[in-house]
Amino acid sequence: MSELTPLVVNVIGVFTLALVARFLVRNRDRLAFASVLVSLGVLVSALGLSFDLELTSDLILTVFLPTIIFQGTTTLDARRLWRNAGLITVLTVLGLPLAIVLLGAVGTVAFGFPLLVALLFAGVILPTDPAAVLSIFEELDVSERLAITIEGESLLNDGVAVVIFSTLLAAFGSTGSVAALATPRGLAALAGDVAVVGGGGLLLGAAVGYAAHAVMRRLEDEMSILLLTVIVAYGGFLLAEHYLGLSGILAVVGAGLLMGAHEETHHKMSTSEYHVQELWTTAGFLVTTVLYVLIGAEVQLGAFVRHADLVVAAAVLVVLARAATIYPLVSATNVLGDRPVPLYCQHVMVWGGLHTVVPVALVLSLPTQFPFREELQVMVFGVAVVSIVAQGLLMPAVLSRLGMGDAA
Repeated sequence: MSELTPLVVNVIGVFTLALVARFLVRNRDRLAFASVLVSLGVLVSALGLSFDLELTSDLILTVFLPTIIFQGTTTLDARRLWRNAGLITVLTVLGLPLAIVLLGAVGTVAFGFPLLVALLFAGVILPTDPAAVLSIFEELDVSERLAITIEGESLLNDGVAVVIFSTLLAAFGSTGSVAALATPRGLAALAGDVAVVGGGGLLLGAAVGYAAHAVMRRLEDEMSILLLTVIVAYGGFLLAEHYLGLSGILAVVGAGLLMGAHEETHHKMSTSEYHVQELWTTAGFLVTTVLYVLIGAEVQLGAFVRHADLVVAAAVLVVLARAATIYPLVSATNVLGDRPVPLYCQHVMVWGGLHTVVPVALVLSLPTQFPFREELQVMVFGVAVVSIVAQGLLMPAVLSRLGMGDAA
């Protein structure tokens, strides 16, 4: 028997479970596919079974995430994204750091963690998941402006959160405290890191994507276009992340936006480009399918029960921290802008913040000697499952209550 045979068997097992999930959600508008996938993964764990597929930080960040982000950004309507860029930027640049500080401060009391550990947990858990948000919103036919705002915020805050996480982790390795970061010089250095690492990655990706778009318009066969898109998505990520010290996630965001942002690629897409886009959609579906099943299957129910108080407290506080930033910041932008976001949409923005893929990847990357590592991993996996299952399954009811989506 080949050494690859067990791997193939386990992958087929994951896809078989996904097929069961498709049957379960068929003709059931109030069941989100992503929520059912994670639930089935938890069931696998509860039965003491395993897929023998190790979920690692490198696998998520280097292999899975570029596919998810590139596929999502190339299908975005860049003009609509640009019209909402002000709100998205405010929520990312101001909202995310503010939420991290709030949850970190409260976490010292609620979780009993030292401030640095509580802040690091906040930095890990608060990035929202574009794949989960998209999959649920597409099924429920949410208004396009709301969907593109939440998706745009999710795509950007993932990259910013990774920079903040790296800074906090470096502070732990050097001093073991956040004292240096709490000074004006420390805050300026953190802001500089976000601007250089995050903004630099976004600009690099945009340059790569724009150049690739120009090349793509001269290609006719779909295999060449497919190869070009793979090189842009993964090459841009690796160039930024591993060679230039910039944000690989934001590089993929920039590349995807500029490669697919022009009017002709959305409204006059060639047959070859259309087929390649369909291939990326399929790849994104397969990747998220594997991810959600494995996240559920990785939940250790014994540890989950032991730390149930921490998981429940974390799940509640994450939603409250998001609410504490969404409502005031969106209200402030409503005063300054000419296209206010209604209050009922703000409710959906709070409830639609799902925390799965990037938080799981970040917590898995913590060094083994990091204090409270077991508790942090249990809390992150717990919040991931609670957010995508509970919030995802309740999303139709929330939208129906607010008179939105096809659930209304």
